[in-house]
Amino acid sequence: MRDPRAAISLAKATPSGFVAACVVALGVAATACNPTFNWREFRSADGFAVMLPGRPQTVSREVKLPDGVVQMSMTSTGIGATLFAVGAVQLAPGISAEQVSRERTIAYMRDAMMRNVGASQVKRSTAVLAVPAGDRRKVLAAEAADASGKDSGGRTVQLAARLFIVDDQLFELIALGTKDELSPEAVDTFFSSFRLI
Repeated sequence: MRDPRAAISLAKATPSGFVAACVVALGVAATACNPTFNWREFRSADGFAVMLPGRPQTVSREVKLPDGVVQMSMTSTGIGATLFAVGAVQLAPGISAEQVSRERTIAYMRDAMMRNVGASQVKRSTAVLAVPAGDRRKVLAAEAADASGKDSGGRTVQLAARLFIVDDQLFELIALGTKDELSPEAVDTFFSSFRLI
């Protein structure tokens, strides 16, 4: 079985390029049995902690957003035909300060992800992210997006994403996997473990 992280490291320098590489990786990493997730906490210099199965890798590259080019740090791990990833971006002050710019940035990231799995219907809702007691950071935007689509082998995949703008940082959480292997419990473990540090 090929390690899906190898395909991820080849992602193009766009938000959609990362997800496209993930979808390709799923097509070559599918297994015949359910994966076993060995969850462990990952703490990032970007100011977050999250539970990830397996040993993650972090890559950094420039990505183009509607209001400019930014540097994205993406930490990911794949087990079987599943992938979990957290992206962190330092936004320009003008983007985070204006609601219209925040909404445009969230929509751009969400839509790029969904296009890459050919999602026709996207369920959107408000996401929740708590700020630690005594922390002065503010959550300025929070969205959950869930959809299904197809991987490169034509299998049905689920894509669940959470997008947060916290002060001048954007966090993008992605859980991607085939319908048989990405359980609701695994998705919940991943998303609920994400916290600011």
